[in-house]
Amino acid sequence: MRRTIHNNINPPYSLHDMSITAFDVAEDKITMRSDTGMVETVPPYAQVDGCVEFYDVQWDFSFVYLLSATGNVGKFDGEKMFLKDFIERFPVFGFSIMDETFGYNMTKYNGFLSGNREFCECIIEIYHEGDRVFVES
Repeated sequence: MRRTIHNNINPPYSLHDMSITAFDVAEDKITMRSDTGMVETVPPYAQVDGCVEFYDVQWDFSFVYLLSATGNVGKFDGEKMFLKDFIERFPVFGFSIMDETFGYNMTKYNGFLSGNREFCECIIEIYHEGDRVFVES
């Protein structure tokens, strides 16, 4: 019998419960800024100032899903848009991250968005063929 153990991706920092306030775009690079920084994922779990950079972002495969306002179970309305359209539509926003998921060339954040007089559950998918870099400032 063949058994393969797959280790979870263990990033050095977490953005759980952090509030994202801006995406700075320069061609195929995104810098995601938080007003509260990042938390180290090893003891003593220090909170540090910093941002996350995504390189070689594939805009045609990066999306944002805006879902019902309350996040309740049941029927909901939603909207799917390209990440680039989201960035244009919400120049000022707050996105509170509740969960982070890392996959093959994909980083996904789930949480709640407030901006443009909207409050809703939100999923942000960033498809990047380059590195995800945590920058401590």
